[in-house]
Amino acid sequence: MLNKSTLLILIFFVIANYLKSQCPGCQIDTNCTIVPAFPGTCPADTMPPGTVGIYYDQDVTFYMPEYFQVTSPVTQMVHLDELKILNVTGLPMGLNWQTNSANNTYNPSPGNERGCAKLCGTPMIPGFYTVTIFFQVTVTPQSIGGQTTQNESTQMYITIYPNPSGNSAFTISNPVGCAPLTTTFSPVVAGNGNPLYSYYWDFGNNSTSTLENPPPVTYTTPGNYVVYNTTTISAYTLTDVTFNVGSNTNWCGDVEEPSFFGNCSGNPDLIFKLLDNTSNVVYTSNEISNSMTGTWNNLNILLQNGPYIIQFWDVDNISPDDNLGNFILNFTTTGTYNFSGGGASGTFTIGTQVINTISDTDTVVVYPKPPALQITALPNDTVCENDSIMLFVPGGYNYQWYNDSGLIYNATDSFIYVHSPGNYFVKIENVYGCDTISPAITVNFLPLPPKPNFWLVGNTLNCNLTGYALQWYLNGNPIPGATGNSINITTTGYYHIIATDSFGCSNSSDTVLFNAPPNAIAENPYQHFKVYPNPNNGYFTIELSGNMTLPVNCVIVDLTGRVIFEKTLQANNGQIIENLDLAQIEDGTYLLILKNDFFQKTERIIVKK
Repeated sequence: MLNKSTLLILIFFVIANYLKSQCPGCQIDTNCTIVPAFPGTCPADTMPPGTVGIYYDQDVTFYMPEYFQVTSPVTQMVHLDELKILNVTGLPMGLNWQTNSANNTYNPSPGNERGCAKLCGTPMIPGFYTVTIFFQVTVTPQSIGGQTTQNESTQMYITIYPNPSGNSAFTISNPVGCAPLTTTFSPVVAGNGNPLYSYYWDFGNNSTSTLENPPPVTYTTPGNYVVYNTTTISAYTLTDVTFNVGSNTNWCGDVEEPSFFGNCSGNPDLIFKLLDNTSNVVYTSNEISNSMTGTWNNLNILLQNGPYIIQFWDVDNISPDDNLGNFILNFTTTGTYNFSGGGASGTFTIGTQVINTISDTDTVVVYPKPPALQITALPNDTVCENDSIMLFVPGGYNYQWYNDSGLIYNATDSFIYVHSPGNYFVKIENVYGCDTISPAITVNFLPLPPKPNFWLVGNTLNCNLTGYALQWYLNGNPIPGATGNSINITTTGYYHIIATDSFGCSNSSDTVLFNAPPNAIAENPYQHFKVYPNPNNGYFTIELSGNMTLPVNCVIVDLTGRVIFEKTLQANNGQIIENLDLAQIEDGTYLLILKNDFFQKTERIIVKK
């Protein structure tokens, strides 16, 4: 007989399809070999880890050499006649197994020394799992002893990690986002409509649900919302059984209940046995002696490996036990069900029992969105086409400006200068990455009046543009009262004309130099001229005022013509005021000469310190 240590390595847990067979298609690893030859698996004893809520799919190959050596009770070669899986317990909830053998039985032969199994499904509960495998092995020693069949068990290990969502009970599609945030919630342990699964949700916003997959939840107010879920998993239980022997006489005629002339004496001693879908007896009731009826209450037997068969027996001390009938427990939900056959009848009652509860919390974080800021236009939203408009919104955010054509490159400030008409808006983003689009603003650019042209006829400049306000200019300054279509030239200088429409948009002509005719009345561009004080001590002021904007050259010479001082004086708004410091020159009489292309003035100054 093989001892346990010899058989421990025969851990073919992967061929356990005692649950529903839902994992077909395993692939054999042809490289799986153990040297020296001995039964084993690839991988050896620990399966790859899984994660709650994430589908698991792993294949295992097992190596079954037809011949291998054992060391107990003596060292000899044995022939592996048969290996059969009896049961498997401790699998992570949600995982199933299926082998490539229909009845979980293997008979090794040359070229047929490997098998495989697939473990698949969606793990439901995290943890470190110890899986116990019950199997039966039959070997034939090659020297001492006869064929031996032995039942064994061994253990394998698998780790199921928590779901990466951060909690073990449920997942959140959008745990963090900007208001309004819409998110969906799904339980890690999915019942798929199974009535044995129940759910309770509290979404942290005064709303709850008992649906497995509640509708999406929208959080409109920024804040942190603690979400709670409880998943309750129940299993069917056999709670009560009744049995009536009725006309069934299988119990009659043995030593314990003899039959005299066709009449049965005594009554059967009743028990029942409950068998799972692998024909293993999972429960044997207590005995009800010498009775034609039996009632067993408050049993609470978990029914997780159906379909189940219930067998009723008359137990005898000397004679073999008498089978009074086998009945399949057919049920779809809780309640009391009838059965009958072979003259016997009875009832069984199905209840439920909570076998696991998964509860956890998580947080939905909702960030505020920035306000939809109003855009302000300066000077306003309508200007002339040669102007620009500044659009701006309050600061403190990140910005990106857009127009009808799309994103405006490098426009990422709180303001932007625009030069073309259209609709403009800005995307405002806060520190949380939440954004809002401002209401659009429409800007317009009005066309300018046509460019005015003028020409000289005699002493008169003429412009034929009508429908606009006109203004003539001489040397850059408006000529008072010169607002008609023509003007007489009395002063040599630079002339241009500006046309302005009713919206205030204007356009200018070219500037042209015209010389006043010889008989024209000369006009002093600087009607006012003063030097003060005079005499002075070297400190004095020159003051010119009029309608000229061109600079004036200032030269001071002594009576011999030697230049003592020279400077260009700049006009500002048609006037010049210049303070001179000539304290370093000697006392005496000097000539002050002021001139440009249109003006010349000479003045005698006396310096006396």
